[in-house]
Amino acid sequence: MAINTSAIANLLRPGLADVFGDYPMYPSQWTELFDRHTSIMQQEIEVETRLLGMAEIRAEGASTAFDNAMGQRWITTYIHKYVSLGFIVTRQALKDNLYKTQFPMQASALKRSMLQTKEVLGASVINNGFSTSYPGGDGQPLYSTSHPIDGGTYQNTFTTQADLNETALNDANVIIQQFKDQAGLIVMTKPKKLVVPPQLAWTADRLLGSKYRTDTANNDINPIASTQMIPEGYRVNQFFTDTNGWIIKTDADAGFKYYEREKLEIDMFTEFDNDNLKTKALERYSFGWSNPRISFGSQGVT
Repeated sequence: MAINTSAIANLLRPGLADVFGDYPMYPSQWTELFDRHTSIMQQEIEVETRLLGMAEIRAEGASTAFDNAMGQRWITTYIHKYVSLGFIVTRQALKDNLYKTQFPMQASALKRSMLQTKEVLGASVINNGFSTSYPGGDGQPLYSTSHPIDGGTYQNTFTTQADLNETALNDANVIIQQFKDQAGLIVMTKPKKLVVPPQLAWTADRLLGSKYRTDTANNDINPIASTQMIPEGYRVNQFFTDTNGWIIKTDADAGFKYYEREKLEIDMFTEFDNDNLKTKALERYSFGWSNPRISFGSQGVT
């Protein structure tokens, strides 16, 4: 349906004190989580492989054991989807609007809508991270206590969920340092940044910024800060839906990924038969993860 003179009736009358509605937006937040890649394909496929396992002690005179289990394991497919939005304005509404210099530019508003949609879609990877309806290449959700590897599993969440506090951060750090590869070898993985919803911003600031321990009468140092356990500090993501949940992004490879298939395009043209102005924004991309070791997450409790 086109935006007509009825939709902007007051903008056709002189004497308005102000015209507003174009509000500031938060800076891009999905870039704090996702590595950016470009694609020229309909989809991108990534494969996690198993390398060699533990060496074995060889008895005197015995033969060397040979590991023949190397090969591919989990496949992650990124399918790029179109995201689009548009609007139509009648010729009369365009011509009769008395406040063209104050009325927010529709094309600018369209770009804002596309940008915020990308934030929501990026954050949905985390928001759906505990749901079995959104499995990754290994058949588990992003955050699971049973990510499969050869001969066992590893976890990137608590067995019993925990709120954001000193003990939980320490426990998460220990679990991150125990991540294993597909052959069961412990891999060197470190925390990089803590990401929280707005409701946990003050808690995160106290935990990471206090010289001394928080929520205790003990006057000893805060090891989270003194050891720089989370070197990049914390970030707030306004699009996280779990007000108690929090995540730690690690330095693991092949983690959160954003594939850009087609850049944002904004086109406008006038329809020949009715002179309506039609404007459309379109882009094509995908969000996801290939390696669950890229993050540790907790749903919180309270």
